[in-house]
Amino acid sequence: MINKIWLAAVAVGALTIGARPLAAGTQEDSVSFVRWATAHAMSIQTVEPGSSIADLSDLRPLKPVIGAARVVALGEPAHGAHEPLAFRNRLFRYLVEELGFTAIALESGLPESRALFDFVAGGPGTAEQVARENLSFGFGTFQENAELVQWIREYNADASHPRKVRIYGIDLSLVGWMVPTPIALEKALTYLTRVDAVPGQRLRAVLQPYMERLSTEVPAFSPAERDALSAAIDDLIGQLERERMAYIAATSKDDYEWACCNAVVARQADRAFRVLPPQPPGGGVPPSGWQWSDARDAAMAENVHWVLAQEGPTGRVLVFAHNGHVKSAPAEKQDFERTTNSMGQYLRSILGDDLITIGSSAARNGPGFRAFSLGPDSVDAALVRTGLPQFLLDLRASRDDRDVAAWLAKRRVFAGYLLSPGSAFDMLLFIDTLNPAHAAPPAP
Repeated sequence: MINKIWLAAVAVGALTIGARPLAAGTQEDSVSFVRWATAHAMSIQTVEPGSSIADLSDLRPLKPVIGAARVVALGEPAHGAHEPLAFRNRLFRYLVEELGFTAIALESGLPESRALFDFVAGGPGTAEQVARENLSFGFGTFQENAELVQWIREYNADASHPRKVRIYGIDLSLVGWMVPTPIALEKALTYLTRVDAVPGQRLRAVLQPYMERLSTEVPAFSPAERDALSAAIDDLIGQLERERMAYIAATSKDDYEWACCNAVVARQADRAFRVLPPQPPGGGVPPSGWQWSDARDAAMAENVHWVLAQEGPTGRVLVFAHNGHVKSAPAEKQDFERTTNSMGQYLRSILGDDLITIGSSAARNGPGFRAFSLGPDSVDAALVRTGLPQFLLDLRASRDDRDVAAWLAKRRVFAGYLLSPGSAFDMLLFIDTLNPAHAAPPAP
Protein backbone atom coordinates (compact mmCIF):
# COMPACT_ATOMS: atom_id res chain seq x y z
CA MET A 1 0.00 0.00 0.00
CA ILE A 2 1.16 3.55 -0.72
CA ASN A 3 2.77 5.22 2.26
CA LYS A 4 -0.12 7.44 3.40
CA ILE A 5 2.09 9.30 5.88
CA TRP A 6 4.48 10.29 3.09
CA LEU A 7 1.57 11.43 0.92
CA ALA A 8 0.30 13.68 3.67
CA ALA A 9 3.77 15.17 4.12
CA VAL A 10 4.02 15.90 0.40
CA ALA A 11 0.54 17.43 0.27
CA VAL A 12 0.78 19.86 3.18
CA GLY A 13 4.52 19.91 3.83
CA ALA A 14 4.87 23.59 3.03
CA LEU A 15 3.05 24.48 6.22
CA THR A 16 4.28 21.69 8.47
CA ILE A 17 8.00 21.25 8.86
CA GLY A 18 7.85 17.54 9.62
CA ALA A 19 9.11 15.38 12.44
CA ARG A 20 12.72 16.51 12.21
CA PRO A 21 13.09 20.24 12.97
CA LEU A 22 14.81 22.30 10.32
CA ALA A 23 17.75 24.24 11.68
CA ALA A 24 17.85 27.83 10.48
CA GLY A 25 21.63 28.16 10.83
CA THR A 26 23.12 31.24 12.43
CA GLN A 27 20.41 33.37 14.03
CA GLU A 28 20.75 36.98 12.96
CA ASP A 29 18.80 40.15 13.49
CA SER A 30 16.32 40.68 10.65
CA VAL A 31 15.80 44.41 11.28
CA SER A 32 17.67 45.46 8.14
CA PHE A 33 15.72 43.04 5.97
CA VAL A 34 12.36 44.04 7.44
CA ARG A 35 13.14 47.71 6.93
CA TRP A 36 14.25 47.07 3.34
CA ALA A 37 11.26 44.83 2.56
CA THR A 38 8.82 47.39 3.93
CA ALA A 39 10.32 50.08 1.71
CA HIS A 40 10.46 47.90 -1.44
CA ALA A 41 7.21 45.94 -1.14
CA MET A 42 4.78 46.20 -4.08
CA SER A 43 1.42 46.35 -2.34
CA ILE A 44 -1.38 44.21 -3.78
CA GLN A 45 -4.90 45.62 -3.54
CA THR A 46 -6.52 42.19 -3.64
CA VAL A 47 -5.79 38.62 -4.62
CA GLU A 48 -9.21 38.31 -6.26
CA PRO A 49 -9.47 38.52 -10.06
CA GLY A 50 -11.25 41.62 -11.32
CA SER A 51 -13.50 42.22 -14.29
CA SER A 52 -11.76 45.14 -16.01
CA ILE A 53 -8.30 46.30 -16.98
CA ALA A 54 -8.47 48.95 -14.25
CA ASP A 55 -8.67 46.16 -11.67
CA LEU A 56 -5.09 45.18 -12.55
CA SER A 57 -3.48 48.57 -12.01
CA ASP A 58 -1.59 47.50 -8.88
CA LEU A 59 0.16 44.75 -10.86
CA ARG A 60 1.61 47.11 -13.46
CA PRO A 61 4.86 47.64 -11.50
CA LEU A 62 5.60 44.02 -12.40
CA LYS A 63 6.26 44.89 -16.03
CA PRO A 64 9.89 46.05 -15.58
CA VAL A 65 10.48 43.30 -12.99
CA ILE A 66 9.42 40.51 -15.37
CA GLY A 67 11.00 42.18 -18.37
CA ALA A 68 11.34 39.85 -21.34
CA ALA A 69 11.41 36.61 -19.33
CA ARG A 70 9.65 33.80 -21.17
CA VAL A 71 8.64 31.90 -18.03
CA VAL A 72 7.25 33.15 -14.74
CA ALA A 73 6.98 30.34 -12.16
CA LEU A 74 4.61 31.10 -9.30
CA GLY A 75 4.74 28.82 -6.25
CA GLU A 76 1.99 28.12 -3.76
CA PRO A 77 2.82 27.42 -0.10
CA ALA A 78 0.14 24.73 0.20
CA HIS A 79 -2.19 22.92 -2.14
CA GLY A 80 -5.87 23.67 -1.69
CA ALA A 81 -5.62 27.28 -0.47
CA HIS A 82 -7.91 29.89 -2.01
CA GLU A 83 -5.65 32.93 -1.97
CA PRO A 84 -2.73 31.58 -4.06
CA LEU A 85 -5.18 30.13 -6.60
CA ALA A 86 -7.13 33.37 -6.85
CA PHE A 87 -3.95 35.44 -7.17
CA ARG A 88 -2.67 33.06 -9.84
CA ASN A 89 -5.84 33.72 -11.86
CA ARG A 90 -5.43 37.46 -11.41
CA LEU A 91 -1.73 37.41 -12.28
CA PHE A 92 -2.31 35.28 -15.36
CA ARG A 93 -4.95 37.68 -16.60
CA TYR A 94 -2.49 40.56 -16.23
CA LEU A 95 0.30 38.61 -17.93
CA VAL A 96 -1.95 37.74 -20.88
CA GLU A 97 -3.67 41.08 -21.34
CA GLU A 98 -0.73 43.38 -20.76
CA LEU A 99 2.49 41.36 -21.25
CA GLY A 100 1.47 39.00 -24.03
CA PHE A 101 1.75 35.70 -22.19
CA THR A 102 0.34 32.85 -24.24
CA ALA A 103 -0.09 29.85 -21.92
CA ILE A 104 -0.35 28.57 -18.38
CA ALA A 105 1.21 25.28 -17.22
CA LEU A 106 -0.09 23.61 -14.07
CA GLU A 107 1.17 21.01 -11.61
CA SER A 108 -1.22 18.42 -13.00
CA GLY A 109 -0.96 15.38 -15.25
CA LEU A 110 0.18 16.32 -18.75
CA PRO A 111 -1.68 13.50 -20.58
CA GLU A 112 -5.01 14.42 -18.98
CA SER A 113 -4.55 18.11 -19.78
CA ARG A 114 -5.27 17.61 -23.49
CA ALA A 115 -8.97 17.81 -22.61
CA LEU A 116 -8.36 21.22 -20.97
CA PHE A 117 -6.30 22.33 -23.97
CA ASP A 118 -9.17 21.42 -26.30
CA PHE A 119 -11.89 22.93 -24.08
CA VAL A 120 -10.34 26.40 -23.93
CA ALA A 121 -10.10 26.29 -27.72
CA GLY A 122 -13.87 25.80 -27.92
CA GLY A 123 -14.19 22.06 -27.25
CA PRO A 124 -17.17 20.35 -25.63
CA GLY A 125 -18.17 20.29 -21.98
CA THR A 126 -18.30 22.79 -19.16
CA ALA A 127 -15.38 24.28 -17.27
CA GLU A 128 -16.41 22.57 -14.04
CA GLN A 129 -16.79 19.17 -15.70
CA VAL A 130 -13.57 19.35 -17.71
CA ALA A 131 -11.55 20.58 -14.72
CA ARG A 132 -13.05 17.98 -12.38
CA GLU A 133 -12.29 15.10 -14.74
CA ASN A 134 -8.86 16.16 -15.97
CA LEU A 135 -6.97 17.98 -13.20
CA SER A 136 -4.88 15.63 -11.08
CA PHE A 137 -4.73 15.04 -7.33
CA GLY A 138 -8.27 16.37 -6.70
CA PHE A 139 -7.38 19.86 -7.95
CA GLY A 140 -10.45 19.74 -10.20
CA THR A 141 -12.65 20.08 -7.12
CA PHE A 142 -11.44 23.67 -6.60
CA GLN A 143 -13.74 26.28 -8.11
CA GLU A 144 -10.77 28.60 -8.67
CA ASN A 145 -9.40 26.13 -11.22
CA ALA A 146 -12.71 25.93 -13.07
CA GLU A 147 -12.77 29.74 -13.13
CA LEU A 148 -9.30 29.82 -14.68
CA VAL A 149 -10.36 27.38 -17.40
CA GLN A 150 -13.56 29.34 -18.10
CA TRP A 151 -11.71 32.67 -18.32
CA ILE A 152 -9.26 31.29 -20.89
CA ARG A 153 -12.13 29.89 -22.98
CA GLU A 154 -13.95 33.23 -22.94
CA TYR A 155 -10.76 35.12 -23.80
CA ASN A 156 -10.15 32.81 -26.76
CA ALA A 157 -13.75 33.18 -27.98
CA ASP A 158 -13.24 36.94 -28.36
CA ALA A 159 -12.42 37.59 -32.03
CA SER A 160 -10.36 40.64 -31.04
CA HIS A 161 -7.74 38.27 -29.56
CA PRO A 162 -5.96 36.72 -32.58
CA ARG A 163 -3.35 34.91 -30.44
CA LYS A 164 -5.20 32.28 -28.45
CA VAL A 165 -4.18 31.27 -24.94
CA ARG A 166 -3.52 27.64 -24.08
CA ILE A 167 -3.38 25.51 -20.95
CA TYR A 168 -1.18 22.51 -20.20
CA GLY A 169 -0.38 20.11 -17.40
CA ILE A 170 3.31 19.44 -16.79
CA ASP A 171 3.28 16.62 -14.24
CA LEU A 172 3.40 12.86 -14.54
CA SER A 173 0.12 10.98 -14.51
CA LEU A 174 0.20 9.54 -11.00
CA VAL A 175 -1.89 7.68 -8.46
CA GLY A 176 -1.49 9.24 -5.04
CA TRP A 177 1.46 11.40 -6.12
CA MET A 178 3.89 8.53 -6.62
CA VAL A 179 2.70 5.59 -8.73
CA PRO A 180 2.38 6.00 -12.51
CA THR A 181 -0.95 5.30 -14.20
CA PRO A 182 -1.34 3.81 -17.71
CA ILE A 183 -3.00 6.97 -19.06
CA ALA A 184 0.06 8.30 -20.91
CA LEU A 185 0.67 4.95 -22.60
CA GLU A 186 -2.99 4.52 -23.45
CA LYS A 187 -3.19 7.89 -25.16
CA ALA A 188 0.03 7.38 -27.12
CA LEU A 189 -1.01 3.89 -28.24
CA THR A 190 -4.49 5.06 -29.21
CA TYR A 191 -2.96 7.68 -31.49
CA LEU A 192 -0.44 5.28 -33.00
CA THR A 193 -3.08 2.63 -33.69
CA ARG A 194 -5.28 5.24 -35.37
CA VAL A 195 -2.53 6.53 -37.64
CA ASP A 196 -0.59 3.29 -38.21
CA ALA A 197 -2.48 0.18 -37.15
CA VAL A 198 0.18 -2.53 -37.54
CA PRO A 199 2.89 -1.10 -35.22
CA GLY A 200 0.18 0.26 -32.95
CA GLN A 201 -1.38 -3.17 -32.44
CA ARG A 202 2.04 -4.81 -32.05
CA LEU A 203 3.15 -2.40 -29.33
CA ARG A 204 -0.21 -2.56 -27.57
CA ALA A 205 0.09 -6.34 -27.36
CA VAL A 206 3.47 -5.92 -25.65
CA LEU A 207 2.45 -3.10 -23.32
CA GLN A 208 -1.12 -4.08 -22.40
CA PRO A 209 -0.17 -6.56 -19.62
CA TYR A 210 1.94 -3.88 -17.94
CA MET A 211 -0.76 -1.23 -18.36
CA GLU A 212 -3.27 -3.48 -16.62
CA ARG A 213 -0.93 -3.88 -13.68
CA LEU A 214 -0.21 -0.14 -13.57
CA SER A 215 -3.90 0.34 -12.82
CA THR A 216 -3.32 -1.22 -9.39
CA GLU A 217 -2.13 0.82 -6.41
CA VAL A 218 1.52 -0.28 -6.26
CA PRO A 219 2.38 -2.81 -8.97
CA ALA A 220 5.37 -5.05 -8.35
CA PHE A 221 7.61 -5.74 -11.36
CA SER A 222 10.61 -8.01 -11.42
CA PRO A 223 13.88 -6.52 -12.75
CA ALA A 224 13.36 -8.36 -16.05
CA GLU A 225 9.81 -7.03 -16.34
CA ARG A 226 10.99 -3.49 -15.60
CA ASP A 227 13.59 -3.76 -18.36
CA ALA A 228 11.03 -5.15 -20.81
CA LEU A 229 8.59 -2.35 -20.01
CA SER A 230 11.28 0.31 -20.46
CA ALA A 231 12.35 -1.22 -23.77
CA ALA A 232 8.76 -1.29 -25.06
CA ILE A 233 8.27 2.38 -24.15
CA ASP A 234 11.48 3.23 -25.99
CA ASP A 235 10.18 1.31 -29.01
CA LEU A 236 6.97 3.32 -28.91
CA ILE A 237 8.86 6.61 -28.82
CA GLY A 238 11.16 5.46 -31.60
CA GLN A 239 8.24 4.50 -33.83
CA LEU A 240 6.60 7.89 -33.37
CA GLU A 241 9.85 9.78 -33.98
CA ARG A 242 10.80 7.85 -37.13
CA GLU A 243 7.46 8.46 -38.79
CA ARG A 244 7.03 12.07 -37.70
CA MET A 245 6.39 13.57 -41.13
CA ALA A 246 4.00 10.84 -42.26
CA TYR A 247 2.02 10.91 -39.02
CA ILE A 248 1.66 14.71 -39.00
CA ALA A 249 0.46 14.59 -42.61
CA ALA A 250 -2.11 11.92 -41.72
CA THR A 251 -3.44 13.64 -38.58
CA SER A 252 -2.35 17.08 -37.35
CA LYS A 253 0.71 18.63 -35.78
CA ASP A 254 -1.09 19.09 -32.44
CA ASP A 255 -2.26 15.46 -32.34
CA TYR A 256 1.21 14.21 -33.20
CA GLU A 257 3.01 16.41 -30.67
CA TRP A 258 0.66 15.38 -27.87
CA ALA A 259 1.06 11.69 -28.74
CA CYS A 260 4.86 11.97 -28.69
CA CYS A 261 4.78 13.87 -25.44
CA ASN A 262 2.47 11.26 -23.87
CA ALA A 263 4.99 8.56 -24.80
CA VAL A 264 7.80 10.63 -23.27
CA VAL A 265 5.74 11.14 -20.09
CA ALA A 266 5.30 7.37 -19.91
CA ARG A 267 9.11 7.03 -20.06
CA GLN A 268 9.52 9.72 -17.40
CA ALA A 269 7.07 7.91 -15.11
CA ASP A 270 8.83 4.61 -15.72
CA ARG A 271 12.15 6.15 -14.68
CA ALA A 272 10.61 7.67 -11.55
CA PHE A 273 8.89 4.40 -10.65
CA ARG A 274 12.21 2.57 -10.85
CA VAL A 275 13.55 4.61 -7.92
CA LEU A 276 10.34 4.66 -5.86
CA PRO A 277 11.50 3.59 -2.37
CA PRO A 278 9.72 0.98 -0.27
CA GLN A 279 7.85 2.08 2.81
CA PRO A 280 10.17 2.17 5.85
CA PRO A 281 9.37 -0.16 8.76
CA GLY A 282 6.86 1.60 10.95
CA GLY A 283 5.94 4.09 8.25
CA GLY A 284 7.18 7.64 7.83
CA VAL A 285 9.06 9.37 5.03
CA PRO A 286 11.53 7.13 3.14
CA PRO A 287 15.04 8.62 3.46
CA SER A 288 15.79 7.72 -0.16
CA GLY A 289 12.60 9.38 -1.39
CA TRP A 290 14.73 12.18 -2.82
CA GLN A 291 15.47 9.99 -5.85
CA TRP A 292 11.80 9.78 -6.81
CA SER A 293 11.35 13.49 -6.06
CA ASP A 294 14.30 14.44 -8.29
CA ALA A 295 13.03 12.25 -11.13
CA ARG A 296 9.58 13.81 -10.95
CA ASP A 297 10.90 17.38 -10.92
CA ALA A 298 13.29 16.70 -13.78
CA ALA A 299 10.31 15.41 -15.76
CA MET A 300 8.25 18.50 -14.95
CA ALA A 301 11.06 20.77 -16.15
CA GLU A 302 11.37 18.77 -19.37
CA ASN A 303 7.64 19.17 -19.86
CA VAL A 304 7.79 22.93 -19.36
CA HIS A 305 10.44 22.98 -22.06
CA TRP A 306 8.03 21.05 -24.31
CA VAL A 307 5.31 23.61 -23.58
CA LEU A 308 7.66 26.42 -24.63
CA ALA A 309 8.38 24.57 -27.87
CA GLN A 310 4.65 24.30 -28.57
CA GLU A 311 4.20 28.01 -27.93
CA GLY A 312 6.95 28.97 -30.36
CA PRO A 313 9.64 31.64 -30.13
CA THR A 314 7.20 34.38 -29.05
CA GLY A 315 5.41 32.22 -26.48
CA ARG A 316 5.49 33.14 -22.81
CA VAL A 317 4.28 30.85 -20.03
CA LEU A 318 3.10 31.15 -16.43
CA VAL A 319 4.00 27.97 -14.52
CA PHE A 320 2.03 27.30 -11.35
CA ALA A 321 3.13 24.64 -8.86
CA HIS A 322 4.08 24.12 -5.23
CA ASN A 323 6.94 26.21 -3.84
CA GLY A 324 8.95 23.00 -3.58
CA HIS A 325 8.84 22.58 -7.35
CA VAL A 326 9.30 26.26 -8.27
CA LYS A 327 12.35 27.03 -6.10
CA SER A 328 15.59 27.33 -8.04
CA ALA A 329 18.04 26.39 -5.27
CA PRO A 330 18.59 23.29 -3.11
CA ALA A 331 16.50 22.91 0.03
CA GLU A 332 16.26 20.61 3.01
CA LYS A 333 12.78 19.16 3.48
CA GLN A 334 11.16 16.44 5.53
CA ASP A 335 13.31 13.39 6.29
CA PHE A 336 15.11 12.81 3.00
CA GLU A 337 18.71 11.77 3.47
CA ARG A 338 19.92 14.57 1.18
CA THR A 339 18.64 17.74 -0.43
CA THR A 340 16.44 17.44 -3.49
CA ASN A 341 16.64 19.04 -6.91
CA SER A 342 13.57 20.93 -8.05
CA MET A 343 11.89 21.78 -11.33
CA GLY A 344 13.00 25.38 -10.81
CA GLN A 345 16.66 24.35 -10.56
CA TYR A 346 16.45 22.36 -13.78
CA LEU A 347 14.62 25.23 -15.51
CA ARG A 348 17.21 27.74 -14.30
CA SER A 349 19.94 25.65 -15.89
CA ILE A 350 18.01 25.71 -19.18
CA LEU A 351 16.50 29.21 -19.20
CA GLY A 352 18.83 31.36 -17.09
CA ASP A 353 17.41 34.88 -16.84
CA ASP A 354 14.46 33.86 -19.02
CA LEU A 355 12.96 32.43 -15.81
CA ILE A 356 11.41 34.43 -12.94
CA THR A 357 10.58 32.42 -9.81
CA ILE A 358 8.08 33.65 -7.22
CA GLY A 359 7.81 31.89 -3.86
CA SER A 360 4.69 32.33 -1.73
CA SER A 361 4.45 32.71 2.03
CA ALA A 362 1.65 33.15 4.55
CA ALA A 363 1.43 34.27 8.15
CA ARG A 364 -1.33 31.92 9.26
CA ASN A 365 -4.02 29.45 8.25
CA GLY A 366 -7.68 30.34 8.53
CA PRO A 367 -10.50 28.02 9.66
CA GLY A 368 -10.42 24.69 7.86
CA PHE A 369 -6.63 24.44 7.68
CA ARG A 370 -4.27 23.06 10.32
CA ALA A 371 -2.81 25.84 12.45
CA PHE A 372 0.95 26.32 12.30
CA SER A 373 3.51 28.53 14.00
CA LEU A 374 6.25 30.59 12.39
CA GLY A 375 9.80 30.24 13.61
CA PRO A 376 10.95 33.63 14.93
CA ASP A 377 13.99 33.59 12.63
CA SER A 378 12.11 32.43 9.53
CA VAL A 379 11.70 34.51 6.39
CA ASP A 380 7.94 34.21 6.86
CA ALA A 381 8.12 35.83 10.30
CA ALA A 382 10.25 38.66 8.91
CA LEU A 383 7.66 39.29 6.18
CA VAL A 384 4.94 39.46 8.84
CA ARG A 385 6.90 42.16 10.65
CA THR A 386 6.50 44.51 7.67
CA GLY A 387 2.91 44.97 8.82
CA LEU A 388 1.64 44.73 5.23
CA PRO A 389 -1.23 42.26 4.57
CA GLN A 390 -0.26 41.21 1.03
CA PHE A 391 2.53 42.25 -1.28
CA LEU A 392 5.15 41.24 -3.82
CA LEU A 393 8.85 41.72 -3.20
CA ASP A 394 11.63 41.67 -5.81
CA LEU A 395 14.56 40.06 -4.01
CA ARG A 396 16.97 40.89 -6.83
CA ALA A 397 16.78 44.55 -5.82
CA SER A 398 18.54 43.60 -2.56
CA ARG A 399 21.86 43.31 -4.40
CA ASP A 400 22.40 47.01 -3.81
CA ASP A 401 22.15 46.59 -0.04
CA ARG A 402 25.03 44.53 1.36
CA ASP A 403 23.36 43.70 4.70
CA VAL A 404 20.08 42.62 3.13
CA ALA A 405 21.80 40.60 0.42
CA ALA A 406 23.86 38.81 3.07
CA TRP A 407 20.73 38.09 5.12
CA LEU A 408 18.98 36.59 2.10
CA ALA A 409 22.04 34.52 1.18
CA LYS A 410 21.92 32.60 4.48
CA ARG A 411 19.98 29.34 4.73
CA ARG A 412 16.69 30.15 6.42
CA VAL A 413 13.30 28.53 6.90
CA PHE A 414 10.83 29.72 4.29
CA ALA A 415 7.35 28.15 4.05
CA GLY A 416 8.65 24.96 5.63
CA TYR A 417 11.86 24.65 3.59
CA LEU A 418 15.41 25.36 4.71
CA LEU A 419 17.00 27.25 1.83
CA SER A 420 18.78 30.40 0.75
CA PRO A 421 15.84 32.64 -0.17
CA GLY A 422 17.91 34.97 -2.31
CA SER A 423 19.03 32.04 -4.48
CA ALA A 424 15.76 30.08 -4.45
CA PHE A 425 13.45 32.88 -5.59
CA ASP A 426 13.60 36.06 -7.62
CA MET A 427 10.48 37.39 -5.92
CA LEU A 428 8.27 36.62 -2.94
CA LEU A 429 4.50 36.81 -2.60
CA PHE A 430 3.22 37.34 0.93
CA ILE A 431 -0.40 36.73 1.91
CA ASP A 432 -1.48 37.24 5.50
CA THR A 433 -4.00 34.38 5.83
CA LEU A 434 -4.70 31.24 3.83
CA ASN A 435 -8.24 29.89 3.63
CA PRO A 436 -9.50 26.70 1.98
CA ALA A 437 -10.18 26.79 -1.74
CA HIS A 438 -13.80 27.12 -2.81
CA ALA A 439 -15.52 23.85 -3.62
CA ALA A 440 -16.66 23.44 -7.21
CA PRO A 441 -20.26 22.24 -7.74
CA PRO A 442 -20.51 18.44 -7.54
CA ALA A 443 -20.95 16.42 -10.70
CA PRO A 444 -24.62 16.17 -11.74
